[in-house]
Amino acid sequence: MKEDTKKFLKELLSGGYKASTIGMSLVLAIFIGAFFGYLLDNYFGTSYFFKIVGLIVGIIAGFRNVYIIGKKYK
Repeated sequence: MKEDTKKFLKELLSGGYKASTIGMSLVLAIFIGAFFGYLLDNYFGTSYFFKIVGLIVGIIAGFRNVYIIGKKYK
């Protein structure tokens, strides 16, 4: 393989790694927040309050993680 091709593939895979890291961080934070909201709803016997609160906290945590990772890669 030519050196230019190797360099291009290395940069391409590095960018894919960064994108997947950011996406997984966002999705996992949202799912974890929603899951804890679900558990709290079952524990306290409420219907939707903690699910919504957990989802909102998960979304906030996910975007905070995206911001922190974005600053690190900048």
